[in-house]
Amino acid sequence: MTTASLPPRGRGVWGTAALLCLLPIVTYASVIFRRYGLRDDYAILREAEMEPGKIFRVCASQGRPLYGALLELSTRLAGDIDGLSGLRLLGVVALGLLAASVFLLLLGEGWRPAPAALLAAFLPLAPSAQVIANWGICWPQAPALLMGVGAFALARRGLPWPPQPLPRSHAWRLAAVGAMALATLTYQASGLFYAVLVAAALVARRDASLRDTAHWLARHLLVMGLGLGLAFGLTKLAFALGWLTPSVRMVFEKHWLDKFAWALTHVLPNALALSVLNSSPGTPSPDGYRLMVGVTLVLLGAGLAVEFQRAGHRGVGRWVLGLVMLSAITYSVSFLAGERWPSYRTIYALTGVWSVFFVASLVNLGGVWPSRGPRAATLLLGGLVAASAVLAHQQSLELFALPQARELALMEEGARQVRPQARPRVFVRYAKQTDTTAPRRYLDEFGSVSVDAEWVAKEMLRELVQERFPQERDVSRFYRFTSGQALAAPSNYDILIDMRRPFEHPRGVSLRQPPPR
Repeated sequence: MTTASLPPRGRGVWGTAALLCLLPIVTYASVIFRRYGLRDDYAILREAEMEPGKIFRVCASQGRPLYGALLELSTRLAGDIDGLSGLRLLGVVALGLLAASVFLLLLGEGWRPAPAALLAAFLPLAPSAQVIANWGICWPQAPALLMGVGAFALARRGLPWPPQPLPRSHAWRLAAVGAMALATLTYQASGLFYAVLVAAALVARRDASLRDTAHWLARHLLVMGLGLGLAFGLTKLAFALGWLTPSVRMVFEKHWLDKFAWALTHVLPNALALSVLNSSPGTPSPDGYRLMVGVTLVLLGAGLAVEFQRAGHRGVGRWVLGLVMLSAITYSVSFLAGERWPSYRTIYALTGVWSVFFVASLVNLGGVWPSRGPRAATLLLGGLVAASAVLAHQQSLELFALPQARELALMEEGARQVRPQARPRVFVRYAKQTDTTAPRRYLDEFGSVSVDAEWVAKEMLRELVQERFPQERDVSRFYRFTSGQALAAPSNYDILIDMRRPFEHPRGVSLRQPPPR
């Protein structure tokens, strides 16, 4: 493959880009406009209405001021539970733009159209993307991904291949650093998606020496590092000047070797499994998860073997250098953080890097048999994308929309009984994570239970009563709230809401209908 300065243009290219924009919308269409929320969604709705500025301050205290600004504005416009569908739509549309942007940049880096389109199509279907598409308050992560891609697009203008002096190259590099800083100030882990495009450019540079590759890679890593550093410096300055208060969660990891071993065993396998979802400890191991991890490693080994036949140690060294360095940079922020939470929303870039090498390995293997190999590789990649689309659609329904809608319907049942004049005593028995009605569970993302704590129960109930009495500023005065995990005696309360009770929504009743007022 040869490197071009600009992606090829034509009806086929732009038509493919348009289809890639539509792919996430079609995949997630069945859940975007369903009536449901997820954990923090309910608290965020109240805070946007009753505590202006709080969302921004909380997010900014974690180094994400742009995330806070986007979330506060969009949630205020959303207004209620039905409005959360608008947030999900924003995230899905942004994922479509991400796929189209990646496709065009891959063509510009010399990728053939078929593998470029299939890799770009896979990215908005990965588990990390499913979290963005299905969890309303996560939608600002998608613009951060686009900023990371934009930073690479700017940097490639200032860091051409092969190296050559260009006018205004410094300006392009500075603009790339600025875009990377903006992405970091939105959501640190998403801005690192820049590295996915670097990986794609690296595997296309088959004529480069290991030394040239290392030099080129170091310059891109420098752009990323400067962007991260600029964002960190601005955040620390805001803390020092008293403009923002640092969060207690902003703590650096102290046990690096232990964290490294933990990341290899708890984080990396999730990226290697690509579209196959993991499950929380103590729950049944998902079908195909370990198998997919093994398939990915075997395929990468085979791809490296073909690269060795073509370019010898230089080619293998280039791949290994890129894979190790880019994997490290994509997980660097989470690695340095004191928390250990292997969530999918923090490994999107890491999954993207391994996806690039997965696709490149399959293309390499296809090239071994010039007559039929490339076609077979394309068919296999197409099968991966099709299976990923089916999984994304199914998991969005079964692990997000339907379980959360059941919880919401249970709480609605109790909220309908609230009569302001009587100021009833309400007891909510909140659930445990093991009470989920979803077929699988992973952390607080897939198949999780929202109402597993008092604060979630209180926020959800308040939001539902607020829908019945929208003219009231504070509806919590209409009832007396108590909660717990043990079931209370019916004689002590007027309304009992048991979130641990198995629930099936009656047939013929739309989950999108608001409660009667």
